[in-house]
Amino acid sequence: MHDSRTISWDVSAQSLPDAFDRYLVGMADLYQVSGVSDHDRLNFYNETRTTLSASGAVGFGRSVRQTLSRGPATLRRSDIDGLNMLINRRAVVGDCDGRSVRAAPGALQFRDMSRPSASRLDAVDVTTLLVPRHLVPPVLLRADAHGLVLPPEAPGVRLINTHMSALAELAEDLTEVELETGVQALLLVAARVAGARVEIDGPELEALQGVVRRAAADYIERRVQTRELPITIAAVARASGASRATLYRAFDGEGGVNRYIQERRLHHARSALCRRREASPTITEISHQYGFASPNHFSRLFRARYDYPPSEVGAREAPSDISMSTGPIRHDILGNWLKDLGLGGGGAEQRQQG
Repeated sequence: MHDSRTISWDVSAQSLPDAFDRYLVGMADLYQVSGVSDHDRLNFYNETRTTLSASGAVGFGRSVRQTLSRGPATLRRSDIDGLNMLINRRAVVGDCDGRSVRAAPGALQFRDMSRPSASRLDAVDVTTLLVPRHLVPPVLLRADAHGLVLPPEAPGVRLINTHMSALAELAEDLTEVELETGVQALLLVAARVAGARVEIDGPELEALQGVVRRAAADYIERRVQTRELPITIAAVARASGASRATLYRAFDGEGGVNRYIQERRLHHARSALCRRREASPTITEISHQYGFASPNHFSRLFRARYDYPPSEVGAREAPSDISMSTGPIRHDILGNWLKDLGLGGGGAEQRQQG
């Protein structure tokens, strides 16, 4: 492979007695797994291959009948956010933030990873694309796109199915530029297909394709990660090599450059809260580290963004009897990679932040 990174395994309970337990641990930051029968636990299998890059992750997975959920507890604990675009070759029923979901085999489905969802799968036979929020066309992150199902017989869905399957198959041997181009093409087609229900306008397409936006987002991410705050619009414009007007247009879909910067600060502050042990550092210290005017100001913005206060962020639980640093099932690598890419950014819907 070139600049991307591929993880893969093919295991079963016959070859790895604790395969199911490892699967639960590895999936914990992505989805809560439930509804697996005693028979399927005894005969559990999981085949996965995923290629990771700066554009996100593309791959496929196969496993037993199960329910995959991202409920309030998972959303508070998980640091993964963005768009999951998937095609499962078995029937799916579920709920996406109160919206009933029924997907025939081969249907195209959309999941906003910052919103609640639950999917019951007859079996897992899925091709999937996970994309960091800042690379997703805003049309695919609107509230009415979460849980959207497009029928398998639609010409655009058939095109996406073929494209996504080929990309997942070839991704390991593509260069980073080739893989990024393939992902962007998939997103563009998906935005067009979803546009049959949700209108797409010029600024959204510009946000998808704009080199300016990518350069600006990379600069902002570096500054927030190293806590070099505050970040000025003039500095972002210089870093992206664009005028202020061009920069503003590139971030129209996020509600503006300042809103985007605030979203990234909130995300990294939330990550710091997830890493805390015994309330150290304090919420006050974290709010100061990420440039908020006061703990009250931070708490107000945080609640407006996530619908719960900073004090309720759940710490990740370390399993006492399973080490994921060894063994073939490594969904945790996927989760950590996506978080490093900034997949945990931005809101499912740009909420008013007072």
